[in-house]
Amino acid sequence: MDRKAIHALAWAICICSTALLFGESAPQPTDQTASTADVQVKTVVIPVEGEINDFTRDDLLRRFQQARDMGAKTIILRVNTYGGLVTAGLDISRFLRDQTAVHTIAFVKTKAISAGALISIACDEIVMSPGSQIGDCAPIIFNTDGQIEPLPAAERAKEESPVLSDFLSSARRNGYDPLVAEAMVRVQTVVHVVVNGKGEKRFVDDAGYKDLLNQGWKPMPGLPDPVDGADTLLTVGPDIAQTLGLSKATVATVDDLARDRHLSLIADLSPSAGDEIVSILSNPFARLILLITFMMALNISLHAPGHGLAEAVAVLSLGLLVGVPLLTGYAQWWEILVIVSGLALCAFEIFVFPGHGVSLAMGLLMIVVGLVLTFVGREPAAPGWLPNMRQTWVGVQTGLFVVIGGMLCSLLLSIWLRKYLPAIPYFKRLILTETSGGTVPLALHPIKPDSWPFIGTIGEAVSELKPGGSARFPFADDTRMTSVVSASGFVPPGSKIAVQEVHGTRVVVRQV
Repeated sequence: MDRKAIHALAWAICICSTALLFGESAPQPTDQTASTADVQVKTVVIPVEGEINDFTRDDLLRRFQQARDMGAKTIILRVNTYGGLVTAGLDISRFLRDQTAVHTIAFVKTKAISAGALISIACDEIVMSPGSQIGDCAPIIFNTDGQIEPLPAAERAKEESPVLSDFLSSARRNGYDPLVAEAMVRVQTVVHVVVNGKGEKRFVDDAGYKDLLNQGWKPMPGLPDPVDGADTLLTVGPDIAQTLGLSKATVATVDDLARDRHLSLIADLSPSAGDEIVSILSNPFARLILLITFMMALNISLHAPGHGLAEAVAVLSLGLLVGVPLLTGYAQWWEILVIVSGLALCAFEIFVFPGHGVSLAMGLLMIVVGLVLTFVGREPAAPGWLPNMRQTWVGVQTGLFVVIGGMLCSLLLSIWLRKYLPAIPYFKRLILTETSGGTVPLALHPIKPDSWPFIGTIGEAVSELKPGGSARFPFADDTRMTSVVSASGFVPPGSKIAVQEVHGTRVVVRQV
C-alpha cells in the first residue's frame, strides 16, 4: 500500500472507533439527567399556627420526629401566629438551630409576629407569601382596654434580653445581618440601608449612616429611609424582607414552593381534632365556662347527692380546668397540688369536722390562688419567686377576673336555680320521692331552713348517706324529705338519724 492509502485507513479506524465510543456512552448522561430530575427531596409540612405555648412546642417536636421517621429531608414550617409564651418560643428556636439532618424552611403564610418571627429566623431559610408580615418580637403588654401599654426602659431591657440574644444567635447561624435582627426586638434600634457605586449594600445605624453618606454612599432605592426608626419595631412584608436578605423568595402557597424547589410533599401534619379542642379550651372565656360548670356541679352534688351525674360533671370540668393549662405550660405541678389541697380542706370542713370554718376558708383561698396561677406562664430564667415580667402580672389580673367572676356567676346562678329548678319537669324527676312505705309528696319550693328541720329532730335515712344523701323528717302531721350530709360517715338506708346542725339549706345529721 502506498502512503496515502495507509493514512486514509488510519483516519477511518479513528473515526469508526470514536463513533463507537461516543455511540455507546452518549446515552449515559441523558439517562443520568433524567434519573436526577425524577428523584425529588421528600418533604413534610408542619403547621405552626395559633398561640405558641408548651403544648404547641411539644406537638411540634413530636411532629418533627414523625417527619424524620417518614424519611423527610426537608421540613416546611407553615407559620401563621402572633406568638405566645416566650419560654416556648425560645425552646422551639433552640431546637430548630440544632437540626442538621434536615433542611428547615419557614413559610410565612400570613404573619410571623413575636415568637413567630423568633421561630422563623431560627429556620435555615425563610419564604414568604404575598401580603404576609414578619417581625415585631419585642415584649408587649396589653392593658384591660386591650391597648398596648408602654414599658419603662429598664423593665423593657430586662424582658427583651433573652429574646435579643436568641435572635442574634439565629442571625449569625443563618447569615442575617445582626442589626436587622436586633431591630425586630429593640425599639431604639435604627436601620438604614445604603449602597455604593459598585452595588455593595450595608446595614447601618444613624452614626454609620452619616459616615457612609460622607463617603459617597447613598440610600438604597426602593426602600424607605430609614427602614426602621427609633420609635418602631421592624416589621416587613415579603418585598422588603427579600431585599434585606431575610426572605429567599415570595410564593403564594406551599405547593408552589415545592414545585419551584423540586420537593416531593409526602405529608401535611396538620393539627388533629384533639389539638383544636385544647386550643379552644385554653381560651380564658372557655375556662370561665368550665369554672362555672365545676362550681355548679359541685353545689348540686353536695345538696342533692346520689345521682352521680353532678359528681361526674364536677370531676370532668375540674380535670379540664387544670389539665389544659398543664398541657399548655401555664400551670405547674405545684399549682395543681395547691388546688387539690384546697379541695381536700373544703371536704374536711364539710364532711369530717364541720362548723369551725377555718378549713373552709383556707381551702377556698388555696383554690383561688391555685386557679389564678394557672393563667400565668413561666418566665425565662427569672430569679427569685416573684414575677419579673409585666406580662406575668397581666396573667394574674386575667386569672383573678376569671376566677372571681366565675365564682360570682356561680353564686347568682345557684340562687336562681334554687328558686326555679324544682319546678322544671326534667330536674324534678331527678329528686328522690320514693320510699319503702310509698310516695312522699315533695314541695315544689324549698322549705325555710330556719323553721324545718329543727336541730335534734329524729328522722330516717331514705338513701345511703355516703356521706350525702336523702332523709325524711316529721313535718306537722306528715313527713317530708330533704338532702342531708352525715357527720358520722356512711349511714345505711333505714337508719335513725338526728339533725345536728343546719346552715342555710345544708343539713348535717348523725346516726342515732
